Amino acid sequence: AERTLHRRFRAETGLALAPWRRRAGVLHALPQLAAGTPVAEVAAALGYAGPGAFTTMFHRLLGVPPSEFRGD
Repeated sequence: AERTLHRRFRAETGLALAPWRRRAGVLHALPQLAAGTPVAEVAAALGYAGPGAFTTMFHRLLGVPPSEFRGD
């Protein structure tokens, strides 16, 4: 059943589930960052081990660090 879900998800979205979840998390973080929420707080809310791991993933996906989206 799990393999079927993964195959169907990839067929429908063009992405494997794990990369899609990472993208969804980063996109979910954008309004929080724009509102001034600290990067460490956003990273923790998304389940990252620390702000560094979140920053790495964010930069990998969007090409800029999360601080670029901060509403300071």
